[in-house]
Amino acid sequence: MPRWTFELAPGTISKEDKAYLAQKITALYTDNYNIPTFWVNVFFHENGEGNFCSGGITPPNAVFFHLDHAASKIETETRRQEFIQKVNANVKPIFDAKGIKWEYNIYEHPRDNWRINDMIPPMDFPEVLKEWVERINLFLTKEQAARFELFGD
Repeated sequence: MPRWTFELAPGTISKEDKAYLAQKITALYTDNYNIPTFWVNVFFHENGEGNFCSGGITPPNAVFFHLDHAASKIETETRRQEFIQKVNANVKPIFDAKGIKWEYNIYEHPRDNWRINDMIPPMDFPEVLKEWVERINLFLTKEQAARFELFGD
């Protein structure tokens, strides 16, 4: 369950930029960590003037975002640095090109607190997880699932 939440002023980035980021963020997890697409959530909260402050003022061109992880944790410093490089590679093309000041934090939550339809995903049991995803998934197409080897055919 990766969840990315962006806090920004209206108009800081375009609808197309948001779609690009959502696709790149989803691919980050599906391509590198075998996470089903429907587990990846990306939110863009546009906050009007006075509802998002940095340094005591509403910034004209700034984004703060945070990443919440519950499915797994980054186990080593090397992997943490690799993941941070991937995060940066996803957002830099949009934010740096527009001169946006950006800041983020990564939060890792206990997996036992994570639920999908009131069930704890069986992350420690790959075969059970595969079957569970097949049964509970309402959003992933068979083609997408095959890409992530969730259906095996």
